[in-house]
Amino acid sequence: MKNCFFVSVIVSSLLLGCSGDDGKTIAVPESTFHTDQLADAANYSKEKGGSAVLIMENGNIIFEDYHNGADQHTAPHIYSATKLFWSSVAALAKQQGLIADYGEYVSNTLTEWQDTALHPGKNQIRIKHLLTLSSGLSQDFLTLSEEENTYQYVVDELDMVSTPNEQFSYGPSNYYVFGVLLERKLNQKGISKNPLEYLETEIFDKIGLDYEGWSHDASGNPNLPNGCYITPRNWVKFGQFMLDKGNWNGDQIIESALVEEMSIPTGPNPGHGKFCWLNNVEGYGFNTHDTAPEGELGGFIYYNGYTDIIGGLGAGKNRMYLIPSLNAVIIRQTLLEEDTFEDSEFLDFLLTTN
Repeated sequence: MKNCFFVSVIVSSLLLGCSGDDGKTIAVPESTFHTDQLADAANYSKEKGGSAVLIMENGNIIFEDYHNGADQHTAPHIYSATKLFWSSVAALAKQQGLIADYGEYVSNTLTEWQDTALHPGKNQIRIKHLLTLSSGLSQDFLTLSEEENTYQYVVDELDMVSTPNEQFSYGPSNYYVFGVLLERKLNQKGISKNPLEYLETEIFDKIGLDYEGWSHDASGNPNLPNGCYITPRNWVKFGQFMLDKGNWNGDQIIESALVEEMSIPTGPNPGHGKFCWLNNVEGYGFNTHDTAPEGELGGFIYYNGYTDIIGGLGAGKNRMYLIPSLNAVIIRQTLLEEDTFEDSEFLDFLLTTN
């Protein structure tokens, strides 16, 4: 899918800096972010191997900068930042009645798990445990990355390594299981779509979002946890859609209460809601040691406050930060698989004087 979205920003004669399709700085004088802060953040991203920084505030793109050979058409693989899309999908599936309640047992749909001899403990997993990454299922990172049919594998082969809701376990398994569950629920309603097709028709098409590519396994199943390739100008549309609580240009695609529910921590990790990262003080990242230093005002994403931040975090340090209190979406992208970029250092350039 080819990116065809271009920026049009209306500003006064006091405009501090401007750009359009060449990807240079845009800064609106009434913005919360100052030009030096924006430049410093972009330089930090560039020094750490980034490809782009883009910021939307109050529904307008106020800043974008491309570096290290990238331009507005560059569509990096955002890896695990893909996971944030499924937060909106879960909310919409609940709205449309595909999911009656997050407390529903997964085995009601994945009926194979009702055989407790073959699948001990799996009949106790509820949908909410998938969403909070606390199902107790093994993650099987390496096997899943090489498996020809990931959907069949997660139904048949995953082991239970803990009791549901006992511990937070970051990894791909819960997303693939959710994908199988959603596809079967769609099929039960006579809807012949896979989870990605559902995301496309029910959300992406309605907000005008085009992604460049999406990886699939050998059987054609979309890679739910980390498959998306997308440009910043397209990705930011989804961020604004989430920031506006499921509303797009006056059309309430997802009920606002259902979107808000996704960022309420209900599992064992206060730093994670339902398929989204949170900056709560007591929360942690990929493991319990990935926390803010003791005594800081914020969480593991940004140490110095802004506990309302909602994050999509991907390898190479591809990032989407939603900051409701500033009505801002901040995107940072890279073509690298890993670098020394740090979330809190980057956000410090933008937020310390605000």
